[in-house]
Amino acid sequence: MKITFEVETTCSRPFHVSVSEDTPMFELRRIILCDIEMNTILMKDDVMDLFIPCGDMCVSIPELSRHTVRTFIEKYPEYFHLDSSSIWTKIHRLFVMDRLYLDKIKSNQDAPIYNDIIPPKETPIIKNVFNIAVALLTGVNMT
Repeated sequence: MKITFEVETTCSRPFHVSVSEDTPMFELRRIILCDIEMNTILMKDDVMDLFIPCGDMCVSIPELSRHTVRTFIEKYPEYFHLDSSSIWTKIHRLFVMDRLYLDKIKSNQDAPIYNDIIPPKETPIIKNVFNIAVALLTGVNMT
């Protein structure tokens, strides 16, 4: 079965990673770190921790682990709700702590908010051209 993780960072919109439940946790970590470089302004070396909040503590995803995704999820049932009747239980949130964010918090400074890095949602130019063409040819406005 495929398990999807929504990866939350301090500098981008969440992105999703899907893996088999038999994937080793160290491989999931490697995949997430590669995707962080592709989907955010962060580099692998900027990542201080990948974790889940679990009760009053945070559980890190270690670089080396004997767990598979399935055994890791089974180890923390209070965080990973295991209700097979809902699709939402197949999507689990993981969090990334990056170096700059952690340094700012430790020094009691305002943590950076990367609003300018997240691009606004815009209609692609080609879609605008297509909508105008359809409107001119048919008289129907597609927007």
